Amino acid sequence: MASVTRAAFGELPSGGGTVEKFQLQSDLLRVDIISWGCTITALEVKDRQGRASDVVLGFAELEGEVAPVQGTAFDLRKPVELGKHLQDFHLNGFDHNFCLKGSKEKHFCARVHHAASGRVLEVYTTQPGVQFYTGNFLDGTLKGKNGAIYPKHSGFCLETQNWPDAVNQPHFPPVLLRPGEEYDHTTWFKFSVA
Repeated sequence: MASVTRAAFGELPSGGGTVEKFQLQSDLLRVDIISWGCTITALEVKDRQGRASDVVLGFAELEGEVAPVQGTAFDLRKPVELGKHLQDFHLNGFDHNFCLKGSKEKHFCARVHHAASGRVLEVYTTQPGVQFYTGNFLDGTLKGKNGAIYPKHSGFCLETQNWPDAVNQPHFPPVLLRPGEEYDHTTWFKFSVA
């Protein structure tokens, strides 16, 4: 048997309206979707033993803190050798949003240099943030092209984005897209050899 329910989820800041939550449920799964950005907030599916659990990554709450990086393991404003940096600071890896100096114009985001090959990647964006992820859950079981094996930290992602939870944080860069407005962001990846 399948069912659909609808309920108020919360209010957007500055009188932006009500966000609704829709829940679709059947014998096989349950999914919660909020009307703000058509975001899936929960997806419960059964495992081989028939136990249901939520497989959507996320947080129960976000505090909305913009913390300075100076003098911390998160200070990547100057080049570091990433593997050594993770070891020196006893980090399991990065999976964090880094706040960039806000601008709707093209601005510098990140630079990566691979010493062995000389390859350089520069990232520019119109977005106010970048999620930096260092392959923390790769464990060598994933096989890639030509049989390549991917152990922990063997890859990384630089994903330009808005700041997480910006809709609920009035001091964050605005993210609401109003009727008639156009979503227009660009990210540039510049490759070179040094």
